[in-house]
Parts: sequence; structure tokens; C-alpha cells
Amino acid sequence: MAFFVGAADARVNDTTHYSTTETGTTGLNLIPSARFDETGTIRAGIGTSDPYTHSFLGLQIADPLYISLRQTAEISNITQSADRLYPGIDFKLRLATENAYRPAIALGLESAFGHKRMGSEYISFSKRYNSFDFTAGIAWGRLGSAGHIKNPMRAISSHFDKRRHFNSEQPQDFSDWFTGPDIGFFGGIEYFTPLNGLSVKADYGANDYSGERRSIDGFNAPQPWSVGINYSPWDFTDLSAALIGGEKVMARLSLQSPISKWIGKPDSTTQEQHLSFPRTTTHIQNKKNQYTAPASNELHLTPHQPTARQIGHKARITANNSPPKQERISLQLQHMGLKGPSVQLIRHDLEQAIIHKTKTAEEIWQNTTIDHTPPDNIPEPFSKEWAKNILPQVTTLKRPFRFILDNKISLSEEDTGPTFRSAAMIETMKIWPLGLMTGARARINIGDNLTSLPTIRNSEIDTIRSDEENFANNRFGIDQLYGSWLYTVMPDTHIAVSAGYLEEMFAGYGGEILYRPFGKTFAIGAQAWQVNKREPDSTLAKGLASDKKNTAHLNLYYEVPNQNMTLHGKVGRYLAEDFGATIALDKTFENGSKISGFVTATDEADEDIFGDTTHIYSGISFSLPLGNAPYIPAGSEIRVTSAPLARDTGQMIEVPLPLYEATEPFAYRQISRSWPEILN
Repeated sequence: MAFFVGAADARVNDTTHYSTTETGTTGLNLIPSARFDETGTIRAGIGTSDPYTHSFLGLQIADPLYISLRQTAEISNITQSADRLYPGIDFKLRLATENAYRPAIALGLESAFGHKRMGSEYISFSKRYNSFDFTAGIAWGRLGSAGHIKNPMRAISSHFDKRRHFNSEQPQDFSDWFTGPDIGFFGGIEYFTPLNGLSVKADYGANDYSGERRSIDGFNAPQPWSVGINYSPWDFTDLSAALIGGEKVMARLSLQSPISKWIGKPDSTTQEQHLSFPRTTTHIQNKKNQYTAPASNELHLTPHQPTARQIGHKARITANNSPPKQERISLQLQHMGLKGPSVQLIRHDLEQAIIHKTKTAEEIWQNTTIDHTPPDNIPEPFSKEWAKNILPQVTTLKRPFRFILDNKISLSEEDTGPTFRSAAMIETMKIWPLGLMTGARARINIGDNLTSLPTIRNSEIDTIRSDEENFANNRFGIDQLYGSWLYTVMPDTHIAVSAGYLEEMFAGYGGEILYRPFGKTFAIGAQAWQVNKREPDSTLAKGLASDKKNTAHLNLYYEVPNQNMTLHGKVGRYLAEDFGATIALDKTFENGSKISGFVTATDEADEDIFGDTTHIYSGISFSLPLGNAPYIPAGSEIRVTSAPLARDTGQMIEVPLPLYEATEPFAYRQISRSWPEILN
């Protein structure tokens, strides 16, 4: 190979600890800045000032993108019950990084999807000078309601001149963004004191509290300035207090941590494999060795360890069992019965790196050949020659049990407040010859508060997941019990067919096809399923409803270069027979942690968080591997998903074996990014 992937980013990172506003967005006391968290940071917290208490859960899903789910309660005392709830989804997008002459620039949307009361859009600018961080910006909606100047967006279209209705019961959506006859300016400063973890914040905003003055009797709007402090005794904790307009007090607590630094890591219990005593100089210098057929072996990958580490381990075993004159080692990568590329290494390179310490992983990479086309001498599948020579070599692989702690929460329920559901699952899988596979997963429902949800979310469409409360009432159930066939039909093209109990709420059959060219950043595929709804009141939810559901999608994938991040688009028919599209962004870290966010829009309307209807379904999730925890099986993980619960539109089958995930262990980016691990 002519190059080595995985060099460190040359950009110098700012290690200053930036904190948030009372609503959970990085900024000063009340106004947002252009600062962001470290990629992969999860932030949860609570902030309060009359007349609101804000709870939030946010993810720095990528370097330029922050997403937060927020629940705002109209309440002056956190010990009291809320009079109203104003949930929303907040976004923040980096437009430019700071340099010597340019400030950092960010575009933000508060309550981009949610209640209009908190709806606002802004552009913020931040510039650092020694221990001072300056912020200024312009805002539409609530944060700009003071109306310092006319809205410049009116020059584009009269649509942007429409007045914002902060007390409307209609949810905020795309049509409300950047509208309003006027906009406002905001600004402020943060001083990082010599005392470690302590900073002083002061800001001046453009929020005139017009919605609160119209709807809350006796509400006194404070002056638009604030002064406060933020103290971070530890990197994962922020404590803030501020005086707002000389009349009101703001307090905030937030907890945050990059999930890449959490204790969970991929399994590292692989027994170290040593090379045998090195060959003689005569064997190594014999030029004929390079023309002999390589020592070949199959490598069945596990997704719970770096791919290159597994390659290095298998290459040493192959070398130790090869004759001294054998110079080339070829490994055919496989996962779940699917065939990936062949990786061919030079045995002498391994010896120099492992035994003599005179070569590096990068030098091994330079002489490594990766071929994603099958060898010419492989017989056609199911031919006589194939049955005679290949079939006897097929072995049965069994994956040990793994545990999953699954948690679902929703901050976006206007009628009930936050809801949650937790379950513990145990899963196993067995790979049989010829690409056949069986899997099973049992579920124990630990706890939930779904009884507070309305019995029927929406009576106008078929029940898809609006009866989730009934499934949660089953203390024990069969989550999955299925059989599958996975096969690589040609280089870079794979198929999968599955049938059985596919997930907690549906059983049926279907299949998927994926074209993922090796070394490219895109992939395309399609899937189709015919399923029956499972009966939650039957034993182990084994019973099936008579009516069938058909769902099908076209899938598109794009790998963001050098980020280990995937943009995923999906277009097609969902379980409620609604048509639409989903956009998702997934980020995976070196320790196996993964965060993702998604937005789905369909042509069917479901009941929204305000008792009205919406075409949007969205959420964020993260998973934390527990491969290094004592006595925990490899592949075990904690999952947390924050999205509206018990919804019917925009719902898809939770496919037991997604092909994109099944091909990821032998994808080019996984081989190249993990290559330094080949010597471990």
C-alpha cells in the first residue's frame, strides 16, 4: 500500500473547559457562544430560573454538531409540580473554527422541533484573548425578541416577516426558522480565573420575555443582563449561579464526559501470540520464496476487537505453522459468513517488527497487499469441486452469551413529562456451515413509568408501537428467535435473509442486499420485510396478529473521511404504511463507544408532544461497551436511547443482522484505522 491512514489531526485543540447556559447549550449564563464540547461528549443537567426549570441531555455527535433533547417546565420551585411543559430539540452547528484573525462561528436552533415558547435561531461569534473569551451574536425568535433591528431575511422572502407566536400550541418546525419582523443582538464575556475550574460570566441578551408576560399573570420580566460564576471541581461536573437583571437568580448543574474516556472498552483478553524462533538468514534471503504460493488461512473476525490486532494475531499463528521458506502470509477476512478482502503480509516484516523491533506498523503497511477480489482457484459455490474441497473446511462458530442493558427515555412528552423504560437482555448467536446462522435474545423488563402514557396515542392509524406499555408489562419475554442466511454473492456485494421473531414487537421474514465497494466511502442497499405484530398479552409475546405489515427501504451510506463517522439515508415505506425518509449520523470511537442521532419525516401524522400532530420522529442514542469489565462477556454493552416513546409513524423493523454492521469489521476504514494494533 502506498500510504498509511490514521495520522493524528494536525489542528491544535483548545483544552479550555467551556460550560453551558441554563438550557444546556455551551455559552455564558443566558446566551449561547460558538464553543463546542469534545466530540463524543455526553452532557446531562438541570438549570432553573423563574419561571422555568430546564432538564437536558445532549450529545456532541460530531466535531461540528451538537444535539440536545430538552424538557422545560413552567415552574418557579423545583419541588412543585409543573404548570406546563415545553419540550424541544436543540441543535448547534459549527460554521468556522477560530484562528488568529477569525472568531469561531456557530449556527444554532433552540427548540428547532418542539414548543414555540423556546423557539429561537442564532448566529454566534466567539474570540479568545488570553484568559478572556468574548461572544457576540444575532438572534431570531425568543433570544432576539427585543427587536433591535428589522429582520434582514425579509429581503429574501416575505415568508420571514411573519410574527412569532410564542404561546401557540402548534409545534415549531422548519417554517418557523429565522422568521419574525425583528431580530436582536446579544453579547458577553467569560473570564477564566487563575483558580483552576473557576470562571466569571457576564452577558447582555435580547430576550424581552414577551411570551411569559402575555401568559403568566404577574410575571415581572428582568433586565436583559446577568452576572454569574461557573465552577468545575472536576472535569465531569459544572456548578453555576448567576444574578439576572438584579431580580432573579439562575442555578445550574451539569454532568458531562466524553464517552471515549469511559471505562468500557473492546475486549482485550486475546491471548498474546508469539512468533517462533526466527528463520535462518538463508531462508529469508532466498528470492524464490517470494514467488511461492502464500500460506493461506481464514480469519473469522469479531467486532469486539480491533481488526488489525486480529490480523496480527492470526498472521503469527500462520507463520508458526508454515515451513521456513514460506515468505508470504495471506488471510481471508470473514465475518458472520460474509467474505471480505484477503490481506497478504510479508513474514520477514513481522519478524523484524516483533522479534528485532526494527520495523514499525507503518512499514508493515507499506508492504501489505489487500485484495478484495477472490482468488481464481476458488471453485464455484455448490459445484462438485466446491463440495469436495471447500465444504469439509467449513466450521461451526459459536459466539458466547453477551449482556445488554437497554434504557429508553423521553424528555419529549408534553402530557406526562419524562418517561423511561429499562430492560436487561441476554443474547447468543451460532454460525453454521454455508452461511446459516441462528440467534436468540431474552428480555427481562426491569422497570418503566409507561402507565402514565395515554392508552391510545393515535386511533387514526394501525397500532405499531403505541402499545409499548403492554409489552413492558411482560416481566420476561423472548426478544429475538430467528434464523438467517448471509452470503457474499460477488466481491463487495452481500445478501442476508432472516425469519422468525425479529424483535420485541414483530415477527416475520425479509431480506437485505448491500453493495459496499472496498476502499470507497459510499455504499448502497435495499431491504424489504413482511411482518406480523406480536401479541403482548400472550405467553412470552409469542402470539401473532393476523394482519401483515410490509415495509421496504432504499439505504444509502457515506463514510465521513478520517472521522469513523457514517451518514446514513433511508427512503421508503415504514410500518404504518407511511412513506418518508430518515437521515442518521453515527460516530464510533476507538474504545467501541458509539453515538448516533436521527430524524425521520413521513407523510403520515402522529400525535405530537402537544396533543396535536407531527410528521417528524427523531432521537439520539449512545452505547457503551463493557468488554473490559470483570466477569462480563465480550460484546456486552449499555444502551441509552432518548426519543419519543410509544409512537406509530416513522417506525422501522429493528433488523437483527444489519448488513452494513456485518461488513464493518472487514471494511477498509476499520483495517486502516486499527493498523497500529497489528503488533499488539
